[in-house]
Amino acid sequence: MINTRARADGIGAGLKNTAIFIANRGSVDGNYFAATVCNEYAVTVDGVTYGDWYLPSKYELDLLYINRIEIGGFGNSFYWNPTEIDNQNAWRQHFVGMGMAGSREKASTSHVRAF
Repeated sequence: MINTRARADGIGAGLKNTAIFIANRGSVDGNYFAATVCNEYAVTVDGVTYGDWYLPSKYELDLLYINRIEIGGFGNSFYWNPTEIDNQNAWRQHFVGMGMAGSREKASTSHVRAF
């Protein structure tokens, strides 16, 4: 695994972490990973295209969890954020119950929600 050193976890840190992660990811052979999915996402509402999305930091993802009912569209699953713990693990948060955050191997699969 690549150690990107994307470890900022506060509000506003997701944008920086996403950029760091993409820059350090190296060749992906056409495969998508969480940071690129969010970075490349765009949606058009009433003729306005919003394309400034990124993978939320640990605390930004927690804000999404706290407001999940008002925001809507979340599954009862884990969601990634780009806050790294070490070479092998990154943070993710469970969007069920108390919204527990924990580490998981970067190579494992979880949902992604753009911020």
